[in-house]
Amino acid sequence: MNNLCPEIDKARLAAGIELLRQPVLPLVSMLQFIFLTGPFATVAEVIDQMPEPIETQFALYSHPRHLLRRHEGSLRMLESIKNGAVPEVKVVGENGDRVDDMTTLSSLCLQQVLTGELEEINSLLCAPCGCDLCCVGPATTMKQEFFEIPVADSETDLFAVDFLDTNDSRRCTARTEPPLVVAGRPFYRRKAPGLFHWRNGWSLILPKSSHCPNLEAEQGRCLIYANRPEVCRRPQIFPYILEKETGSGPQPVYRLRNSLLAVVDCPYVSMLKDEIAAYGAACELDVIFTQNKA
Repeated sequence: MNNLCPEIDKARLAAGIELLRQPVLPLVSMLQFIFLTGPFATVAEVIDQMPEPIETQFALYSHPRHLLRRHEGSLRMLESIKNGAVPEVKVVGENGDRVDDMTTLSSLCLQQVLTGELEEINSLLCAPCGCDLCCVGPATTMKQEFFEIPVADSETDLFAVDFLDTNDSRRCTARTEPPLVVAGRPFYRRKAPGLFHWRNGWSLILPKSSHCPNLEAEQGRCLIYANRPEVCRRPQIFPYILEKETGSGPQPVYRLRNSLLAVVDCPYVSMLKDEIAAYGAACELDVIFTQNKA
C-alpha cells in the first residue's frame, strides 16, 4: 500500500487551490448582514440582489450569486433568526457560558456552509494524491496503537467487520485509560479492524498494520467511494467553527471554536499551508495545523 503520496505536481491541485482562493464565508457574512438588517423575508431575495462582481481584501468574486446559490439550502437557516426560532441545540463560548440564540443559529449555519465547501475542496485536492493515508492503521514503527475513524449509525453496514457493542464499551471512549479490555487484552491488540460502539458513538478501529476493509489494497482504491462515510468526504481540512461536546445529555451541546483544523500528515495540506492559511484568514477563522499520524 502507498501510505505516503509521491511528489505531486502542484498544477494537478489547481481546481482545489482555485476554490481555496474563492472562500464563500466572506460572501455569507455580507449576505447575513444585509438580510438581518434589511426588509427581506428570504435569503434568496438577498442573493438575487447581490452586486457582481464583488472584490474583497482577499479575493475577486466574478459570480458571487452563483457561488451563494450553491449553499442556499444551508443559508436558509438564517431565516430562522428573523422568525424568532428557538435553537434545538446549545452553543457555549470558550468560557462555557451559553451564547445568544442569534450567535447559535448563525454559527450552525456557518458550520454547515463551511462543511459543504470543504467537502468539495478536499475531494479535489485528495484525488490527485493517490495515497491511502486516511485508510490504514499505524505502521509498526509508529507510537500509536490504533487509528480511529468515526462512523454514523446509518453507516455501520458499510463495513464487513466484527461489531462490538457492550455495556462496557458504551461507558468509555477509544481514548479512555485504562483501555477497554476485550477477550483479556486491550481492544486495539486485535489484528483485524472492528466497529466499536463507544459512549460517543460508533467508530472503526484500525490496529497497527491493518487497513479499512473497503480499501482495495493493491490499487489503493476505495471500493465504496460513491457511498463512502461522511468523515471520508472531508479528509484533512476540517470545519471547526463548532465542536460537539461529548456526554452532554439529551440536548446537543457545541463549543464555539471559530477555527479551521488542517492535518499536516496529509501531503496536500503540507504542500498548501500558505493557501490554507490565507483561506482561513479570509474566513476570519483561526487555522490550527496539527499532526495526527506521527
